[in-house]
Order: sequence, then structure tokens, then C-alpha cells
Amino acid sequence: MKMNINKSSFRINPVLLKELRVKMRGWRAPILIGVYNLVLTLLTILFLKTVMNRGAMNAEQVFITYGFMSAAQFGLISLIAPALTAGAISGEREKQTLDILLSTTLKHRSIILGKLFASLSHIILLILSSIPIFSIIFLFGGIGISELLQTFLFYIVLAITLGSIGLFFSTFIKKSTAANVLSYALIVFLFIGTLLITVFYVQLVIQPTLLNKSYDQTFWLMYLNPAASFVTLLVSQFGVSGQSIFPGFYISGSSQNMWAINIVIDLVLSILLLTACSYKLNPARRKFSIDKKYDELHKDDVSEDNDK
Repeated sequence: MKMNINKSSFRINPVLLKELRVKMRGWRAPILIGVYNLVLTLLTILFLKTVMNRGAMNAEQVFITYGFMSAAQFGLISLIAPALTAGAISGEREKQTLDILLSTTLKHRSIILGKLFASLSHIILLILSSIPIFSIIFLFGGIGISELLQTFLFYIVLAITLGSIGLFFSTFIKKSTAANVLSYALIVFLFIGTLLITVFYVQLVIQPTLLNKSYDQTFWLMYLNPAASFVTLLVSQFGVSGQSIFPGFYISGSSQNMWAINIVIDLVLSILLLTACSYKLNPARRKFSIDKKYDELHKDDVSEDNDK
């Protein structure tokens, strides 16, 4: 008996396959991975040496070391992810290959997703390749596999969200430089702008209405802040009160699951941004817009011919 296998179920996104072949063929990918892990390893060794010079490792020092390693990787991902996707579509437009790509039988959604995951493949490789470095913390105990999986899940969702932001501006902006600038501007707003707006709004609007009481709730805008959500993840893993870590930043001690809510918000934001990119890149929509403009331009000519 012959078994019929649907080959289409094993088909890889052509854009993703092409981008991976091009990017992984050169020296850029291994050099990036090597330098990234070298920087992370040196920072970890330097911090471990500083901590161990103060005496034997205890539970508090283990948590501090793990927090430092996690924060270092969080910062590196936040810096690298937008730059990898901000030129994905605008770069094709600058090389005048975008129209060729749109003339293929690929769906616009496939083009967007292929570009996103091809660009983020470097980030995913960086995250996975850093697992041996993080395994150093297992020698001292205190941090288990579940905590490490939570942290790496947050990293991947963060990379997808920041990559979607870069891809969004790359689709709507013609120049890669402008797309990079706008991508980082929006990310700075998510990291710092939301915090500043929260502090000023609570101090100037909410706090005067509470008389002598202090505001001890988590302001809704802080759920959009990836950095604050990442800190609550570490705080929940350490079993420390969030309010003692973030005094004055309006994150209540009961917001231990703030990082999980931020993951959901980031995924929804990513879906919205990618949908907008697909709509903008849709060849059928562009053709309809061009035909409509053509009809409007020649409407007067048609009316003059009818009068004659």
C-alpha cells in the first residue's frame, strides 16, 4: 500500500528559505554569534569574579548574578532586534527588487512573515547559543529549568515584537535609515516614555485626589513597558515584593504576573503590526489604487471626447 504524503505540508516559506541561505552562507552570522556570546561571557565572568571576591556564593549573590546575566541579554536583544528588520522591506525597495518579489505567486502575508523570521533567525540563534552560558548558574543552585524557560520565552516574544516594529516602519517608510530611526524612537517610548508619562500623570493628576494616601496600584500604561515587565519576571522568580524593588515607579507588589500580561499585549501588537504590513504590501490593493488614480486622471479626457 502506497502512502500519499502531502508535500505542501513540508514546504518552507520561500522568502525565509532564500534569506536563510543568503545570510547563513557568509561570515556575518557566525561572527555575530561569536561576538555576542563572547561579550555575554566576558560580562558574566567579570561579574562572577567581582561577586566571588566578596566571599562564598550565597542565594542572594546567585540571584544577583542571574539577574545581571538576564538583564545583559535583555539589553542586547533590545538593541539588535529592531536593526535586523528595519531594512527588510525598505532595503528591497532601495535595491529595486521589491516589485520583482511582489510579482511572484507568493502571498503578501508569506513575504512579511518570511522577512520577519529570516531577520529574527539571528536573534533566535543568539538566544539558543547563550543557553550554555546561563547553565553556569545551575552550578550554584537557586534557579531551575522553569525559571530559565520563562526568561527565554520572554526573550523570544520581545524579539518578535521589536522585530515587528522594525518591519512595520520598513514597510511604510521608503528609506532604511528613516525606518531605523523611527523604530528606535518608538522603542524608546515603550521603554522610557511610558514610565515618564506614568510618573507625571500619577503625581500631577491622581495623587492630589488621594489626599494623604499614596498611590499603590500598577498604572495601566506600565503594562506596555517591556523593561518593567521583565523586572517583574525576575522579581517573581526571586520571590521578592515588586514594590520594594520599584519604589515610586507605580508597580504594586501584587503585580507578579505583569510579565505574562505584557507577553499577551506584545503578541497582539505584533499581529496588528504584521497585518498592517501585509495590507500595505498587498499587490492587489496597490493595483486597485493605481487603477483608481488612472481613472481619475483620464476622467476629464473621456468627458471631453463625449462632448465632441
